[in-house]
Amino acid sequence: MRKLIGTAFEVIGWAGWVVCGFGGLGLCLRILYDLGGVWGAAAGLLLGPLTFAVTPWYALLSLGTWTPLLLCYAGGLVSTSLIGVGAAVKY
Repeated sequence: MRKLIGTAFEVIGWAGWVVCGFGGLGLCLRILYDLGGVWGAAAGLLLGPLTFAVTPWYALLSLGTWTPLLLCYAGGLVSTSLIGVGAAVKY
């Protein structure tokens, strides 16, 4: 029973991680597209980790929206926590 519950936590965590990752990337690329057009989005796609690190903070400070920050950082943190809890419950 522990393995089943642990696996369920891990699956939910990995699914959330994928959804938040791709959703955050899409949202960040959209912000960069609005700022720099196609070249801004292309640069953001090539510089993926930098896009995740800088764009949500830019959106918060300049645009006043919390959504990219919550999606990229809080979504990743919650998903990683679920994966860790699932692994701890399983073993």
